[in-house]
Amino acid sequence: MVGTSKVFALVFALLTLGVIFWPGEGVIAGRVPVRMTVWGMPFEDRLFLDKYANVWEELNPGVRVDYGRYSDIRMKYNAWHARGHGAEVMRFEITWYPQFVERGMLEPLTPYLDAMPEGERRALLESIPAYLMDLLTINGEIYALPQDSAQFGLFYNRRMFDEAGIAYPTADWTWDDLRDAARRLTRRDGAGRVVVRGFDFAVWSWPFLAFHHQAGGAMWSEDGSRCVVNSDAGVRALEFFRTLQADGSFQPVMGSYTDGITADALFAAGKTAMFLDGSWRVPALDAAIPDPDGWGVAPLPRGVTRAVVCGSVLWGISPKSRHKDEGWRLLRWLVDDPQAAEYWDTLRVAPPANLRVLGSDAFVSTPGIPRDPADPSRGWEVPPMPAELFPWRAAWLRYAVTPHPDLGGRPPGFVPSHPFQGELQDELSSMMAEFLNPSSRVSPREALDLVASRVNAIIDRSRRPARD
Repeated sequence: MVGTSKVFALVFALLTLGVIFWPGEGVIAGRVPVRMTVWGMPFEDRLFLDKYANVWEELNPGVRVDYGRYSDIRMKYNAWHARGHGAEVMRFEITWYPQFVERGMLEPLTPYLDAMPEGERRALLESIPAYLMDLLTINGEIYALPQDSAQFGLFYNRRMFDEAGIAYPTADWTWDDLRDAARRLTRRDGAGRVVVRGFDFAVWSWPFLAFHHQAGGAMWSEDGSRCVVNSDAGVRALEFFRTLQADGSFQPVMGSYTDGITADALFAAGKTAMFLDGSWRVPALDAAIPDPDGWGVAPLPRGVTRAVVCGSVLWGISPKSRHKDEGWRLLRWLVDDPQAAEYWDTLRVAPPANLRVLGSDAFVSTPGIPRDPADPSRGWEVPPMPAELFPWRAAWLRYAVTPHPDLGGRPPGFVPSHPFQGELQDELSSMMAEFLNPSSRVSPREALDLVASRVNAIIDRSRRPARD
């Protein structure tokens, strides 16, 4: 994520240049305008525009949905807010949520929720995974409702497991199970060079966050004032990665999507037996791997505790918007069961943040998105998921949201969130790239001490009074 100071600098530049555009907000021909802003790929308009915005207009003739999709939406939200504009319905990442609340960029939804019939309100809130509800409630107020909850999982090559005589991963796998399987699945040529990695992941913050949490770690002090990733739990997580490297089963690639040498590309090419990635990767691998029965996804292994790092995309209302009541009605409709199921049916990048849909038959298959509905021979933007593939593609997604007795009835899922979460994850990504470099001699403690000191320095600078 872009650092806080960079965000403000970019917003100032945009404001100075006068390039922030905002459409008219007046009622035209008796239709109230409701601005709906999202980000994503062009094909995602097939959901957000065709199945959400346009359908809502049909259901509500007195409303006109002004739909906008942007690639730099966080910049725009900041700039629009600074100029007194805002969308009635705004889509954004949960990582931004604490800062948006702190800056007054989100309208409290609690009054709207409290005005609902009690049974309907309770059903809505109880459908949201517990780990999300905890984060969404700030000082007794709820400022957004979730659309989805992306999850991190363990992708594995079923053919390689079968050939090695290893049982497929399960939610009860431990770090030791992962290490043992990675060693047994690693293949070398006659010269001893690794030709199939046993284990891999893209080098960024989430792998550390997952294993750090599984080791019993916390990212922040209890009062949230300090970064504390430089704990014994953090050291254990980094030591485990180094152990996998020493085994020869984990050789992280420092490549990028421009050169095509990435963890998911190597997995799709049959050069990696297991790798960590998010639920968003599943449709792309369905399109890239010709053998649909050759791979699957399992929950993350457990350490001293069970933990699955998750993300989320939220729907909120800007306090600067002109038609908040109409915005609330659209937002409320977007998170209802049929629209949550439609989200999964269409995009399949993350499970909907709706426990009823996750537990229903609607979750076990998806129709996909053809590139050209009039010409199926052109293939798929998002491949379909037939019900017979559900155990291998999506069943694992129920684990993170299901209460577990090992956790006192809490689900294993957790979402990293804090006003300075973006800065922390930037520092962790940089640290991981340096620490996992084969030539690195930095110790786990040194690496994490540096991360914590840098993040805490950013926090300290933010608290200094502004100069006149």
